[in-house]
Amino acid sequence: MVTHLYKSFLENEQVYKQNVDFWKTIIYTLLSVENLTFQNYVSTSKNDGSLYTDGNPIYNFKIDNSNRAVRIIQEEIETNNIEFSAWIDTLKLTDNNTVDELVISLELSNESVLLSIELINAWIINSFSIQKMEKFIDKLFTLKETIFQADTVKY
Repeated sequence: MVTHLYKSFLENEQVYKQNVDFWKTIIYTLLSVENLTFQNYVSTSKNDGSLYTDGNPIYNFKIDNSNRAVRIIQEEIETNNIEFSAWIDTLKLTDNNTVDELVISLELSNESVLLSIELINAWIINSFSIQKMEKFIDKLFTLKETIFQADTVKY
């Protein structure tokens, strides 16, 4: 059974902020072990200072002195399955620089968090090349189907 988290994040701004803090804690914990510094590269606030609360991105970061970044898009929970996809994209920033970003799109669950951590670790900590990362994403999705398939089997 899939365990979804922060189910009402799109309807409740307080839950949305808690959800952002959840991601912040995971990323800070993962990257602090490697002493990596980072910052947001996609604005999540409107001109008046209020948050965009559509989940795109729910969290994002770019490693300082690097062109590597991660953008996490969180979708509304619509299924009882693990909904998760990822890809590598190149984004042109406002200063005419580009960043290679790992984009993760998911319905937040305990299971999708684990998959996200695996991908972020490979992309940021282990510095997989784009080609190796794309192969890793494909492999992870194959494993995801095998590992979590038992959860959806009906007896």
